[in-house]
Amino acid sequence: MLLTNSKFMRFLFVFLAASALLWTGCEKDDENPPVNEQELITTVVLNFTDPDGNISSFKFTDPDGAGGNPPTAEDITLSANTIYQMGIEFRDESNASDVKDITEEVKEEAEEHLICFSATGVLDIPVTKDTDANGAPLGLETELTTGQAGNATLAIILKHDPDKGADNPCVTGETDVQAEFDVVVQ
Repeated sequence: MLLTNSKFMRFLFVFLAASALLWTGCEKDDENPPVNEQELITTVVLNFTDPDGNISSFKFTDPDGAGGNPPTAEDITLSANTIYQMGIEFRDESNASDVKDITEEVKEEAEEHLICFSATGVLDIPVTKDTDANGAPLGLETELTTGQAGNATLAIILKHDPDKGADNPCVTGETDVQAEFDVVVQ
């Protein structure tokens, strides 16, 4: 049985219209790529180990996250002319009954994170000792050298998705948390 020209055209139109709907209905929606949500980091803990193995810890807290109430930071006291091993912890302590250790996530996603430092006064900038799987710096384990007695500041910035190959990777990516400490070297 042969279809007439008008029946064939209707059939073809319906077939093409249905195909177009199926094709566009199955297309991936590229306008809304998956989002890697940043964690809330309310607490940064710096752990300094001196050459004798003694550990001193100092805490920065911002319970409501960026914005809102100002953060607080404990003053750091260190010995002059000393090399310290410095470890860093990141936590979400917004719910006291459900504290989250964000440090493990930073380790697991090391390629997507970078810890940047700045220092003023009698401190050198900490030297990063750990790397991600690609050999690029991470910053959870560092070495900090103090100078002579005096005052200083130390800033820690956790970057998310930085361009670690950039001339200055610390100005790329997004800032997950920025913690600033006053330091007394005696």
